[in-house]
Amino acid sequence: NQICTIAAGREQVWDFLLDMEKVARCLPGVENLKRLDDQTYEGTLKLKIGPIVLALKGTLAVEARDRELWQGALRAEAKDARLGGGVRARIKMDLAERGPAETEMNVTLEAHVLGKIGEFGQPVMKKKADAMLLDFASQVSEQLAAGQS
Repeated sequence: NQICTIAAGREQVWDFLLDMEKVARCLPGVENLKRLDDQTYEGTLKLKIGPIVLALKGTLAVEARDRELWQGALRAEAKDARLGGGVRARIKMDLAERGPAETEMNVTLEAHVLGKIGEFGQPVMKKKADAMLLDFASQVSEQLAAGQS
């Protein structure tokens, strides 16, 4: 689990997180995100892990959007054709209101690294995922703050 704080109200954060195009702009390395339908998107995620650059191509599907509970879930599946291997992940998000302009986002990531990419080891991949998440939270905060001015 990773908990981060976003400098905006819960309702605002919820609406933002439902817009995958906006979400993608807050994740460094996401390219060519295309909407396939209301729940599914495809695109590429470029990740640098040590000296290696991965180009993970795949899909992102919205599994749950429960506004009453302020919970959402995404499923991602992607492969790197060059290196062989891929990632299958489920991401669950819970939003808790900490104040009128502060939301706590609790993210649970369940990821499986497959094939050659798995040779990097789970701890290395987890460290990368945690760093991306913190970066994502600060980007979301910045985007929402910019939208208010």
